[in-house]
Amino acid sequence: MTETKEITQRFMEFFYSANSPKNGKVLVVSKYTERTRINICLLKFFLHEMKQKGLFITVDRPHQYTASLLTIHGISQENLVYIDAISRISGEVEANVSNVKFINGPHEMNFLDDITSISYAAGAIKTQSINLDDMDFILIDDIAALTKYQEMDGVKKMIDSYMSHVEMLNDIVAPIVLDANRDRKIYEFVTQKCDRFLFINLSKLIFKEMKKPTKIGVESRPAMPLGGEFPSAVTGG
Repeated sequence: MTETKEITQRFMEFFYSANSPKNGKVLVVSKYTERTRINICLLKFFLHEMKQKGLFITVDRPHQYTASLLTIHGISQENLVYIDAISRISGEVEANVSNVKFINGPHEMNFLDDITSISYAAGAIKTQSINLDDMDFILIDDIAALTKYQEMDGVKKMIDSYMSHVEMLNDIVAPIVLDANRDRKIYEFVTQKCDRFLFINLSKLIFKEMKKPTKIGVESRPAMPLGGEFPSAVTGG
């Protein structure tokens, strides 16, 4: 993975410029093939560059996958807590690691509620209790992976519950990385719930803030980035 100062600068401008909100639900639109790289770039930015604390929720792959990538790239995980919702159904052995919380899911309807139900427990990072009010960001590895375990109505209820709980937290950034075409129904639903929108094409180092679509439907295209045409990469060009 190629890391550049430009990526850090673009994230800084989007998330923490003078005119940017300091919190909110952010939809990051990208190609599916770049999802993992973008997750790692976001984690590197928040953890390494900003020295922040956060949660990484795994619903697609066990947390060890991301942990190994962060280790390879020299990114400290001291301030990162994993919420691992997949190991228990994937056959992975639960390790007794202080920064990992194993939960049942994502086949259970209330698994995202389980995450926030521990937000007011006494404790801090490196314990089995998590105070979400101490966190600066929450990131999910692949929210579209929920469709493997629930029908669309169930997935929407999960996402709606998650978003509602995020809204109750102060000064927290919650990016959701999605392919607007590959995960069309999820994209259309999440778009209605998010506050800000960012298009990323890592291979071309394109970062553009997008306007919220005024109309969402089967035939609608993703929101147009501010200041120009929507890059052809989103539509496969």
